[in-house]
Amino acid sequence: MANTQLSDATHILAYVALNQDKSVIKSSTIAESINTSPSLIRRMMSKLKRAGLLNAVKGAARPSLAKVPKEISLLDIYLAISPDNKLLNVDEKTNASCPVGSVIPDVLDHYYEEVQNTAEARMAKINLQELLDDVQVSQKKLQIG
Repeated sequence: MANTQLSDATHILAYVALNQDKSVIKSSTIAESINTSPSLIRRMMSKLKRAGLLNAVKGAARPSLAKVPKEISLLDIYLAISPDNKLLNVDEKTNASCPVGSVIPDVLDHYYEEVQNTAEARMAKINLQELLDDVQVSQKKLQIG
């Protein structure tokens, strides 16, 4: 099953940023946009708040970004919501008496670390403002078409 936490957390921040003119932004409304439960949205918003990316007060439906969108990288969002900060995980329960099973975890660790470092370096270069700009361009295309 695919992990969509990064996508959902980014969606939350984009939704909040693009709806700052509204007097109320409820977790239930954001949940409808993502097709998930309000309780999941509140948990994710709590993680984003702890990471210093979102200002939110329990019981008040008025979240806001804690930083300007250009100062929030995709890496910041990823680190806020990813519990182990790993894109790929090696199965450590392979058969130690098997010639392949005994070594494949160490072999894969090396490559997975390389993938992780490359992905994090790229995520650090993508900021929320770029994503917001792309969302707005895509919305305009839908309106035209």
